[in-house]
Amino acid sequence: MKVLSIAHAGMKVKDMDKSLAFYCDGLGFKRKFTLYRDEADKLPWIEYLEFGDQQFVELFYSYEERKEHPNLKEYYSLYHIALVVDDIHEAAAQFKEKGIPMKTDLVLGPDHTWQLWIVDPDGNEIEIMQYTGKSFQLVGK
Repeated sequence: MKVLSIAHAGMKVKDMDKSLAFYCDGLGFKRKFTLYRDEADKLPWIEYLEFGDQQFVELFYSYEERKEHPNLKEYYSLYHIALVVDDIHEAAAQFKEKGIPMKTDLVLGPDHTWQLWIVDPDGNEIEIMQYTGKSFQLVGK
């Protein structure tokens, strides 16, 4: 077996409209399709967003009340997803232009990859990366 890429990252969201605006309008993802829990009553279950060739984010509708545990977030929430971009400086400028706050400044990480972090409306952290000729992901360590 050979794993080729990340297929998707799934996240439960509190406000689907805000999340769709963030991912589609803010990051340029494309709404691919909606899955329904029950085809008869058309109760939406998952919004599939495409951001690359066969790479997706699944946004799950949250119909139940979730109790917040700020100190235990890592136990019930996706830690983060990482997205590779072709021009991280352009990405940073677009985030500023679209009012998407950056959690960190643009830095060259210890793996020789440019990175910055943003946060979606539900507090999920997203790492934005651009590889360099020395990135460990490309050349090893």
